[in-house]
Amino acid sequence: MTKRRYEVLLPIRHNDGRSILVQDTQTLQQTLRDVIERFGAMSYSPNSILGVWRSEDGRPYDDDLFLLTVDVEDTPENREFFRRFKGVLRERFQQREIYMVTYLLEVI
Repeated sequence: MTKRRYEVLLPIRHNDGRSILVQDTQTLQQTLRDVIERFGAMSYSPNSILGVWRSEDGRPYDDDLFLLTVDVEDTPENREFFRRFKGVLRERFQQREIYMVTYLLEVI
């Protein structure tokens, strides 16, 4: 079966500036557990990635982010899980948006 990779950028800080690693560690831990419980595996990069973007109203944002990577079977059920999970993550991390991409994989 075809594999699909999902990459999710997770914030290091809430929008109010609270550190997720220091003041809210359960948010990140629960997210990683959710993925492991569902799929049995994931990759997580603890090195921060700098994200810079501008909102529709022109306000600039700088984000420090972690990368969560999950390789799964390419099924409608898995796609739906990640579609719903994105909404869960927006609420859990108190973000306006969570950046998530997906693409097909060829595993050798």
